Amino acid sequence: MARAVALLFGRGAPGDHGRIHAALAPAKDHYDALDEDDRDAFRDAVNRFVHTYAFLSQIVAFTDAGLERDYLFCKALAALVRPEGAGTIDLGSEVELTHLKLDQTFAGSVSLDATEGEVTTIFAGTGPQHDPDEAPLSVIVARINERFGTRWAPEDLVFYTAIADKLAGRQDMQRAAAANTAENFRLLLEKEFLSGVVDQLAVSEEMVGQYLDNGDLQAWVLARYLPLVYGKARVAHQEHCPIGELLGPARESATLEYKSTLRTRADDGGLYRPLESACLKTVAGFLNSRDGGTLLIGVADDGRVFGLEADYATLRRDGRDDRDAFQLHLANIVAASMGTAAATNVTTYIHTVESRDLCRVHARPSGFPVDAKVTVGVKGQMEKKTAFYVRLANGTREMDSAEKQKYIAGRWGVG
Repeated sequence: MARAVALLFGRGAPGDHGRIHAALAPAKDHYDALDEDDRDAFRDAVNRFVHTYAFLSQIVAFTDAGLERDYLFCKALAALVRPEGAGTIDLGSEVELTHLKLDQTFAGSVSLDATEGEVTTIFAGTGPQHDPDEAPLSVIVARINERFGTRWAPEDLVFYTAIADKLAGRQDMQRAAAANTAENFRLLLEKEFLSGVVDQLAVSEEMVGQYLDNGDLQAWVLARYLPLVYGKARVAHQEHCPIGELLGPARESATLEYKSTLRTRADDGGLYRPLESACLKTVAGFLNSRDGGTLLIGVADDGRVFGLEADYATLRRDGRDDRDAFQLHLANIVAASMGTAAATNVTTYIHTVESRDLCRVHARPSGFPVDAKVTVGVKGQMEKKTAFYVRLANGTREMDSAEKQKYIAGRWGVG
């Protein structure tokens, strides 16, 4: 191991890959002597260690030189023990090994004996590896904070996002990505991302210094971000502010709307389920907006509290609280219309004003485009459709396919 690591650290002749392979040969020979099950288990354990260490090293600094040595050795060995058919690393083209300067702290044999044992990795387990399930950014950040004691917010990762965007825009990185598997491309990305962090840190320090020292720049930045922060803060306030602040004549806006009922006719209280689609369209429009918005159900157009009694009557069940039944039904139809992921951005609260209930439905801006399944009237007939809705002035409007793609590109930056 010591000789292989020394060569990988750059202590051998530059580009002498044959000497590296020769140094790794004893470990490869022991691997080849294992039966198929043991080879699979060993390969999975090595890959798990390499992937986990590479990820954590981007977040925390490891001071154990031995751990760095083991990582570099295992990464090189993993390339030699891939099963047939797996991608190989072209060390002579776009991808090159990262050179590190570490002092040798260990020398000895890595020969395997006949006794039983197990390979211990940062995460226990040697089962087959699978791509991790995607998780919301907020969940990922929460896990990092819990594990490493950081206090990051999802928005703080804009630092790394800027680095990733710059790297993805470089033609050399694009060529490397096209010519290599994701695992091989990772070798290059490890080096370039670290350089990107250093470069971005310099940019951030310069931006901070200029902002503090340049009054004209401060004024320009504040003018640019004033509408953004002002709008988002006002709408976020609508989720928790005293309900009286949202009631009254002429209060409806692009971020606040009233509906007298959810599913009953306002004149006679009769059940008419297609009315639910009007509320669903509004919620979808708020989700697709940049700031979100609030829908008050049980409030007439003039801002007076109409109440939810008629809606309650259509959902009433013995032993169930009317408020709970209403909120559960509303949550169910939102999830059925827009999907569970979108529904997690919607909160509901029941308030009592002058002995009448109303429901505050607050939709935070979605991180992805949201389509809504609704029921609409077409030539006197009710039909179900899936459409994309946005807020325009004080109303909700459907967008056709061409306009939808333009809006998505501007709103989320994707085509």
